[in-house]
Amino acid sequence: MRASLKQEDVALDERLPEIAGTRPPTRPETEAPPLPAEPAKAKPEKRKRESFALVASDLRRLDALRSTMKAAGRPARKSELVRAGLAALAALDHAETIALLDALPPLKRTAAKDDEKARAGKKKSSQRKAAARKR
Repeated sequence: MRASLKQEDVALDERLPEIAGTRPPTRPETEAPPLPAEPAKAKPEKRKRESFALVASDLRRLDALRSTMKAAGRPARKSELVRAGLAALAALDHAETIALLDALPPLKRTAAKDDEKARAGKKKSSQRKAAARKR
């Protein structure tokens, strides 16, 4: 096939000598064509669910930010806004981050109640499993 293509090129050069000089030179047969370099695709990180408490005013801020982004033509999910906030915090130096954290009003911790509820739910499910095994 290459030989027939070269013969065709030679025939065209003979018929149209003025165009022959403008065509790029052909490669020798021994040279392999370079493969295009493909950029390494980064694997997306696995998503992990996490729950945390926010006060009502923070939720209103998130909703207001979502509305603003939607009006600007770039709708955003709450998780995207939280991730963007983390990226912005990471760009600050330690003193600025500490100042922002100190400016936040403290939240009442309710972790003990949540842990009790989680333990109670686990007991119930483990009791159900044990009862199902006995059947």
